[in-house]
Amino acid sequence: MENNIILSAVLQGLLEFLLPIVAVAIISVLVSWAKLLWQKARLWNPDATDLLEEAAKVAVTAAEQAGAAKLISDKKVYAMDIAERWLAEHGIHLDIELIDAAVEAAVYRQFNSDKSVK
Repeated sequence: MENNIILSAVLQGLLEFLLPIVAVAIISVLVSWAKLLWQKARLWNPDATDLLEEAAKVAVTAAEQAGAAKLISDKKVYAMDIAERWLAEHGIHLDIELIDAAVEAAVYRQFNSDKSVK
């Protein structure tokens, strides 16, 4: 019985040490995979990916300004709508989840570009 308690404590300590390392490794692999897929998409259709990035940037900026002026209640919904309409105006029709990911990436870039890595 006492051996189980000791073994449990050792395993718990080992997991507390290893799980953050494994989580960081998994996240790094996923980020690398996403970057690779994005580069392949850029090679496959550079016009669409450039327009998607531009649409997301414009949509995020517009949503931030409209939100600051209290003209809208949900900035993400507004940004998604702006990006989708902007792309449609340019003859590009993409999956809404791809547009959502581009908007999230634009938000991240806009609000984290001036932060230095510590």
